[in-house]
Amino acid sequence: MNSTETVTHKAGWIIVDPYTIIRDGYIGVESGLIGDIGRGSCSGHIIDHGPGALLPVLVNAHTHLELCALKDKVKYENGFKSWVEKLIELRNSASPETLKTGALKGLKELTESGCGVIGEISTLGITWETISKSNLAGVWFREFLGNVLPVDNTCDRKDFLVKSIAAHAPHTLAPNRIIELKDITRKRNLPFSIHLSESEDEIEFLQTGKGKWADFMTERGIDFSNWRLPVESPVKYLEDLGVLDKKTIAVHLLHAEEKDFEILSRHDVSVCLCPRSNKNLHNRLPDIEEMLQSGLKICLGSDSLASVESLSIFNEMAFISNAFPSIPPDEILAMATVNGARALGFEDMFGSLTPGKRAAFVYVPVEVSSRSELQHALVNADFKGSCKTVLQ
Repeated sequence: MNSTETVTHKAGWIIVDPYTIIRDGYIGVESGLIGDIGRGSCSGHIIDHGPGALLPVLVNAHTHLELCALKDKVKYENGFKSWVEKLIELRNSASPETLKTGALKGLKELTESGCGVIGEISTLGITWETISKSNLAGVWFREFLGNVLPVDNTCDRKDFLVKSIAAHAPHTLAPNRIIELKDITRKRNLPFSIHLSESEDEIEFLQTGKGKWADFMTERGIDFSNWRLPVESPVKYLEDLGVLDKKTIAVHLLHAEEKDFEILSRHDVSVCLCPRSNKNLHNRLPDIEEMLQSGLKICLGSDSLASVESLSIFNEMAFISNAFPSIPPDEILAMATVNGARALGFEDMFGSLTPGKRAAFVYVPVEVSSRSELQHALVNADFKGSCKTVLQ
């Protein structure tokens, strides 16, 4: 709805942000933007959603919709290199139509699970049109790897959707290519995404220039003889390349340590974690507690349906809450909302329900009696199919 008429949305609870909650509250919306927020009675055109909670749409800051068609087709066995090889084989054998159909189903799943902002990583470049026709906001990252810089590295903007660039990873992309790609996004003040410290194969390759990944690269005809190897660590390597800043999103950090966290925090880098995928592919989880102690701003991604069972950020929050019971629910909610919006460059429009931001929220049918009970319920439940996403 883009009418100038003010519409008031009521609910038993309003999650303004992870740390600000209003009981029996309302949100006034005019011309697609949030106006006033309050508590108690209100007048005019009212939509009463029920006794549950209205909260900001969730942010899935790292997903691969072009891989949705490969769900349940790639086994998590015989190591990461084997999984990657099988994934590439299946992806290359699938038709563009099959992959696009899978992406459409993925978009539907995202919306039904309360997501309104995404960071889509596209290696083949086939999902831009699909996403641009949806109601989702966010960043579409065209991902590059290898030694060659493709001609099509353009950046663009369409309403609440941005086209930017991702470097796949420091173990799959030549260092000069990483620098060049980062410079393109830096000149346009756009976010830049890169997988980092994800696998043991990556660590071995970067620290020795040898191992299973070196063999894999050679088999694929990628020459890494001038890649400045070996290096101290993937994170230190990117710092030395000069690509770490507030607009950089470091994804995974499964094998990163305290000294790496200090580097990332110093450069104000956003960190995107996909713990369910990490558990499936590597049987390991990132050190989230140490990351938080280091002051890192953590956001969440689902990764692809080739490595997880769903694209739901509610599922991601529940997994973290179960695996890291010491992390407070409000911190987990921040990962799924305001931190993700910040990482993707949309903090002025999404992430919290404050005046002037876009009216983009999700209703979840919880029935609770206290704030703490509400927070616990939000980060420990799967609301797929029962939540209602409102994007105006």
